[in-house]
Amino acid sequence: MKKRTKRFAAAAAAVQMAVLTSISAFPSYASNGYEKSATYYSDDWVINFWNSESSRMDEELAQIAADGFNSIILVVPWNEFQPDMNPCRYEEYPMEKFHKVMNAAGQHGLDVYLRVGYTWDYSEGGNGTQRYQDLLYDETTKAAWLDYVKTIYEAGKAHSNFAGGFLTWEDFWNFVSAAGSMKDTEERIKMAEKIGYQAYVQQKCTLEELQQQYGVTVESYERLPLPETGATDFLLFFQFYDDFLNQLLLQSQSVFPNLSMEVRLDVDPISALGGGYIGAGHEVTFPCQNASYTAAMYSVTMGQESNTEITAAQALSAMEANLARAGSFNNGKPFYLEQLLFTDNTPQFDYNAKLMANEMAGFITGMEPILKARTMGYGIWAYRNYGSNALFNSQFGLGEKGWDFSEGSSVVERNGTNMARLTAKSSISQNFGGRLGNNGSVKVRFHGESSEPRQIWVHLGSETKYVNIDGSQDYFLEFAGRDNQITFSADGTVYVDNVNVYDFETDGKLYSMEGTELEMIGAIRQLNGSL
Repeated sequence: MKKRTKRFAAAAAAVQMAVLTSISAFPSYASNGYEKSATYYSDDWVINFWNSESSRMDEELAQIAADGFNSIILVVPWNEFQPDMNPCRYEEYPMEKFHKVMNAAGQHGLDVYLRVGYTWDYSEGGNGTQRYQDLLYDETTKAAWLDYVKTIYEAGKAHSNFAGGFLTWEDFWNFVSAAGSMKDTEERIKMAEKIGYQAYVQQKCTLEELQQQYGVTVESYERLPLPETGATDFLLFFQFYDDFLNQLLLQSQSVFPNLSMEVRLDVDPISALGGGYIGAGHEVTFPCQNASYTAAMYSVTMGQESNTEITAAQALSAMEANLARAGSFNNGKPFYLEQLLFTDNTPQFDYNAKLMANEMAGFITGMEPILKARTMGYGIWAYRNYGSNALFNSQFGLGEKGWDFSEGSSVVERNGTNMARLTAKSSISQNFGGRLGNNGSVKVRFHGESSEPRQIWVHLGSETKYVNIDGSQDYFLEFAGRDNQITFSADGTVYVDNVNVYDFETDGKLYSMEGTELEMIGAIRQLNGSL
């Protein structure tokens, strides 16, 4: 799930300053040489992957290898793997699936990198964003975090194709937004003391310097509040938070050797005292402490003017400049661009610059010399298009968990996979709360089977759709209205599986949700072959 914050063009332009020094090819740290990675989430999406069955795993991993990738990235959510922190408890199903994926990837010659600590999931582990805030001051949460990181490392290193892992700034960034949007001054003061921000500022500058350089007047450090987003003194908060991330990474490396971190290559806009904006960069995080490489997300939008279309030549020139500049701050370590975005159709970021459609393939294949010179590998986020599925346990891998089954309905194993069995007058339903976005009509995909002609009713709120089922087939429905609950019922014995309820489809232009080839897969294969 890509999470970013809006940037101003004036601040982003600072990233474009090129440090065009000569850098020789970096050494490889992976068993397969140069890493070409695809984020793997099977036929659902990252939020649901660990509670789904992934019954076509072998076929999917074989296709990834056939496309020239030699590694996959697994996104490992903290909540879902460790739902309880005191004492620490780990869920059996995702841990078993973890080893299953590692073994299957190894059979296809694929290394595995782990994105450790993903924020978003539908598990019973509580509020994921609250955990990341608690890491700033709660010792129980810190201990649980290190136990989780150590557990995931030990699970990975049990497999010969384990290549390493990384944290990401994205998974820790919710508190930055929350801190800057607190309205009550006393609440901001209390939080500033609680997380250690007041003590940090006291070490950085005097009260007089705080007033002169940042426009903040307080009678004592004990009355210093958290700054508001965009204010001049938010620069200090960014520095404080970067220091927190550096320290947390160092502590995590003590239980997960060579753990890296996806760093923030772009800059944040800060209001200057004299007017206008200055760019707050995060270069102090670039060395990633003791890691041998720096992980990073890279998008063609970086340093580009909003609401523009750019050519491949423009995008490649900016990429060279951005990576050259970033490389001057990370002690010469190689970059692993584990989330390289050449396209992004997320509605919230529609204002971002885009590659011209007829220039996209040229950019992809044109990256080869830049990637070879400045990185140890790259990764694709959206290898296969996915819907923002609002359902938990959408493939019934966890039995009836998360669903309401009426009398006469049950989960059964059929053809090697779990399915929901409906009989006449029975039903299954799930209330998915506010998990759907607000992106237009609601789409429903599911697999249905019956041994004779039957009818399924699919209810979403007050709207009902009818589907005739005879044999084994995938179905697609679209609902104009919106609701928080979906219900399936039937007029006889039918089987339902792989239910997907969503209102937005992420388009990576490589494979459709059904697994058919899209327009850019050829260019990716060519890039992988040349690398």
